[in-house]
Amino acid sequence: MKAEISCPRRKRDFLHGIPSHCWCGNPISVFVSKTTRNPFRRFYRCEEARMREGETHLFKWFDEALVEEILIVEARQTTIKEDLEAWLLQSLVELVELVKSKRTLDV
Repeated sequence: MKAEISCPRRKRDFLHGIPSHCWCGNPISVFVSKTTRNPFRRFYRCEEARMREGETHLFKWFDEALVEEILIVEARQTTIKEDLEAWLLQSLVELVELVKSKRTLDV
């Protein structure tokens, strides 16, 4: 099943990872599906949506949100690793330049 999120604006803000709140600003809760199609499957849902069936508020499967969150963390980790490697390489280049300039001053 695909995660479904329904909201008129700011949809992009809620497409990935574990949601913290609905587009309407209300908190979300974790519920358990009681359908025959998805028995006992957990999902995120806007608390306001329980009272207003006709409106489109946040809905997202719990397991899919976790997978997305893991992918987000992995991407961040890769970016941090690449930034750190670039910084380390630049630092080594600067250190070599300093050593070279010190040698020319000592001679």
